[in-house]
Parts: sequence; structure tokens; C-alpha cells
Amino acid sequence: MKDPQPSNDAAPRGVPSILALAVAGGVLMWLAQPPLRAWPLAWVALVPWILISQRPTLTRRNYGLVYLIAFAYWALTMQGLRHAHPALYAAWLALAAYLAAYPILWIWLVRAASRLPCFSPPPWLTVPMVWVGLEWVRNHLLTGISAVMLGHTQADVAPVIQIADLFGSYGVSFVVALVNAAVAIGLQARIAAAAPATASPAEAAEGRGRSRALTAYAVAAITLGLTLGYGVWRIREAESLASRTAGGESPGVITLIGRDEPIVFEQDYRRELEIFQNYLEQTLDAAKRAAVAGRTIEAVVWPESMFSGAIPHAHTEPGLPLVIPPGSAMEEAELQAYIDESRARFRYRAADLQQRIRQITGQAAGPELIVGCSVVRYSDPLGVHCGCVQITAGGKVVDFYAKNHLVMFGEYIPGIEYLPWVDRWLPPGIGVTPGDGPVAMRVGDQVLAPNVCIETAVERVTINQIRKLLARGENPTLIVNVTNDGWFDRTSVVEHHLRCAQFVAVGARRPVLIAANGGPTAWIDSSGRIVQRLANGDAGSILVTPQPDGRGALYLTLGDWPAALLALFCLAILGNAVVQRRRDRPRPVDGTAA
Repeated sequence: MKDPQPSNDAAPRGVPSILALAVAGGVLMWLAQPPLRAWPLAWVALVPWILISQRPTLTRRNYGLVYLIAFAYWALTMQGLRHAHPALYAAWLALAAYLAAYPILWIWLVRAASRLPCFSPPPWLTVPMVWVGLEWVRNHLLTGISAVMLGHTQADVAPVIQIADLFGSYGVSFVVALVNAAVAIGLQARIAAAAPATASPAEAAEGRGRSRALTAYAVAAITLGLTLGYGVWRIREAESLASRTAGGESPGVITLIGRDEPIVFEQDYRRELEIFQNYLEQTLDAAKRAAVAGRTIEAVVWPESMFSGAIPHAHTEPGLPLVIPPGSAMEEAELQAYIDESRARFRYRAADLQQRIRQITGQAAGPELIVGCSVVRYSDPLGVHCGCVQITAGGKVVDFYAKNHLVMFGEYIPGIEYLPWVDRWLPPGIGVTPGDGPVAMRVGDQVLAPNVCIETAVERVTINQIRKLLARGENPTLIVNVTNDGWFDRTSVVEHHLRCAQFVAVGARRPVLIAANGGPTAWIDSSGRIVQRLANGDAGSILVTPQPDGRGALYLTLGDWPAALLALFCLAILGNAVVQRRRDRPRPVDGTAA
């Protein structure tokens, strides 16, 4: 990659080396995120890397140093992914290597933006525009990953993150990057002022530097002030709405069940039954808590896969013929008998749990079960879904949601159909069938929009599902996430997942309820604040009293189109750099090749 700003100028004295700046940026970025959560550092974490981008020259070796530091940062940040299975060590390192390319591309594009012919924004504007544009690319390319965005560093600062209902996480990232850019430009002006300046051109350059710094400071201060003002106003609005509806509070609660059951890919029949029994006992304990509090349990939510208990839900589509699984020797009648028996066992088990809860709480009906459970589809297309099943009175399954957005390398391997020999090195369980859209589940006065696992960690997935439900005339009041984060062994990946859910809550202006195994079982309000949560590794329950939220969210209308436009801006910079490079090539002379 050719540097877009070649120059023979030496860096001013007193400026740290490229290596020092690269390390400082990586360390500050890591400190600002979980597990340490030092969020104030995020407002200066990009400054070292911005100073690198403003160097007169950068060599391939310089870019290589920054890449190695970025790789170390991402490897440390995402190291929790390796715990699921030894085969995923390669995927973890490959992901870190891929994500480390983004800081390099960001630095290069910031430098190249100064050569745009029609619109060349100042560095304090280019920095956040390019950063957010590349975040959009990261959130869409290769199925997307929205975790560890720059804006997520502010998840603990409620007034700052309220603009996520306008522009999603991208909006918060933009503001944080803009402040970083202003600080960096101010430092540059100070360095220039401290350098010897005897000639008038140097004095003029110093004056321009001070003017740019003052402009950057002013824009950053105004933007941050508007962000905080908007955030305070929206939070007060939510509190006002809550106070007006508090008198009509329903005695019913939605109960989130969480535990930390060790999980492995090669899980046998007995272990599945043991996990089911442990969650059943945890649910009965929650029922006792509700009885003491005088509350009725309207719904119980179990984490991803925990309700399967060696009996997945067998699903067939009415009017469609059965599809016999490949390799099975059963006839259609035998398969139908097997399905009927499996359904009867599944229904009896669910009805028994419901009855035991009613005996404890004294309620006359219910509760409904919203549970993470495997779903085997015996109609075309035949497949296994990672699902969330709704079970009403008497253990009857009325609906299920099949996970739409699968985990690369965890639930599918891209292109594996062309590499059948890879199966020998893969753990069992890879090969899940995706669902085909969102589902709305009605529980009492609430309408739940369920999703599974990392679907809240890819922000656009959940936001687009809410948009689709609204377009269909369904208005979900709650987002319910059932997840199994036990794979990550209580690492910071679990906390990153929780932060993604906080931003989804603000972006959709709907509370998010999470039932997790080995992870953040939590109740998040529609302002992104954690009302209650279980500590990672704890077993327990949360009794949720849903609060209505009448506030709208522009993000549900716009989606991430503003960020997509910034991604196009990045593409324009890249295209212009390619054109400039071709123009700068020496032209052939006398018919000989250059």
C-alpha cells in the first residue's frame, strides 16, 4: 500500500515514535473496554493513532508496527472465543488478524482524504467520518460483528448513549472519535508552537495550526454538549412517562432464569438431562420468590438450548409431507409415530413444569414458557434450528423463533460443502439451519420479539427485525434474548455482548431482557440502563416488571443509512487514491514500458 502523503519532512522533535504511539493507542483502547471499563480513557484513546495518521511520511514498516499492535489488541479483547473448542483457536486468531486491518485502513484513508479533489474535509472531521464508515463495513462484511465498537466504551454513561436512538451505536462512535480528533489537533498545534520558528512561513503555519485547533475544539465542544443535552432530556422524558404509568402496574412478572452450566460440544444425553433438571429447580426457586412477593408469573424465560434436555421440539408444517432424514431407515408412518411420541414427551414435561409453578405461586393459570430449545424441522427444508419456543397452557407449543443470524465457525463453516474433509477436525453440532424472519410472541399485555445468542451483538439484525415487525403491523414492547455464553468462560466477551444489548435497547427504545447461561442474565430498560443483572457465574433469577415506553426512535426509520453514506465516503477516498496513483505513474517514453 503506497503512502498517500509522501514527503521528506522529518517528524518534529518531542513527538513520540511510531511504536510508542501505536502501543499507547492499543493500551488505551483496551483499558477503556471491559474488563477494566475505564470509559473516560476512550475520549483520548484514538489520539496516539491520529497523531500517527498526521505524520509527514509513513513507511510499510510503520504500518506493519501498527498492525502488530492492533492484532495484539484484538487478540486480547476477543480471546474468550477460544474457550468453546480447541478447533476455534485458529478462528480466534484469524478474526483478530482480520479486525486488525481496520485501524491500518483507517489511518491510510485519513491521510488519503486530504487529496480529494472536490471535498477534502479537515482532519477533525475526516477522522470520525472514516472511523464510522469503517465500523459500518465491519458490521456488514463477513456476516458482521458489532461488538467492541468505539461507542460501546460509553455504555455506562447513560446521557451519552441516548443518541443511539437517532443513529445507533455509530452516532456515539462519531462523537467520541470527533473529540479524540480535536484533542489530537490541539496537541499538534502545541508541538508546532514549541518548535523553533524563525521564518515567516513557519509562523504562518503555526497560526493556521492554532486556528484549526480552535475550530476543532469548538465543534467538538458543541457536539458533545448537544449530545449530553439530548441524553438528559430523553432520560427525563422516560422517567416522566414511567411515573405516569406506575399506578397501573400489573402484578404479573416475567421471570428470567440464569445459571452457569459448563458446556461442551460433545454433550451426552445424561448431561443434557442434568442441565434441564438444574434449570427446573432454579425455576421453582424463582416461583417461591414470586410467591413471597405476591406476584404472578406470566412467563418464564430460559437461555438458549437449556430447555432441550435431550428432547428437542419436533416441528412439521401443516399440509407439507414429512421429509425423512438422510441415512434413516424409517418409513413415513414410522417417522410420524416417532414425532408424535417426541411431541407428547415434550408437552408432558412442559405442562408438568407449569403445574409445579402454579402450585407454588397459587396462580390459576399459566405461566407461559419462552425457552431456548433445539427445533428439528421434519418438513421441507429439513434441518435443525437454534430456537426460542413459546409454550402456552398445558405444554402446548404455539410458536417458535428460529435463529436467523448464525455464528460463523460456531454454527456453520462458509464453503464447507466444497471441503468435506474438514469434517474430521470439526466438533459435532456445526450445521444449524437459519430461520427466515422475526416472530412476535404475545404474553398477556406484552408482545415479545425474541432473538437468540449473538443476534443482539450484531446490532443491525435486531434493529431490522423490529423494523420488519412494525411494518407488519406488530408492535413488540419487549426484546427477549436467550443466549448461551457459557462457551466464553466468563471472559470479557460476555460483557461486550451485554453492551451490545444496551445499545439495542436504546436504538429500538424497547427494554431488552436477557436469559443467559454463563453470561449476563439482565433486565435492561429502554434507556440502555441495567436495572438488574446476575453476576457472571451466578445462578439465580430476575423478576421483571415490564415498563411501557412511548418514545419513538428515529433509528428504526433511518436504519444505518447515515453510516452507510460514510462508508461510501471511504470508498470515494479509496477510488480517488487509485486514480491519483495511476496518474502519478511515469508515462512510457518512445514506446518503451514505464
